[in-house]
Amino acid sequence: MNLESEDNIKSISEALNAFLKNNGLDDKIRKAKVIALWKDIVGPHIAKNTYNLRFEANKLIVNVASDALKNELIFMKNQIIKNIHQTIKDEFIEDIIFY
Repeated sequence: MNLESEDNIKSISEALNAFLKNNGLDDKIRKAKVIALWKDIVGPHIAKNTYNLRFEANKLIVNVASDALKNELIFMKNQIIKNIHQTIKDEFIEDIIFY
């Protein structure tokens, strides 16, 4: 690939990112990625026992199947947030609330 092609790809990427941001879609895409990749982020056991993931602003709300797992997840919260940020390569989650 020559330098001109690389510049064109970069320009297209920048234009697409600007379009998404200007239309408020970048935030929705980030949040959809977290939900879609939840099993990869937390593993199959936790994913199987959590449900109804949703966002309120930049807080991830997660329903948990048992109180024991909920307590475990509360202790793991900072690591889960770090894993989310590493997986989607964006740091926007302020908190996770487990119910």
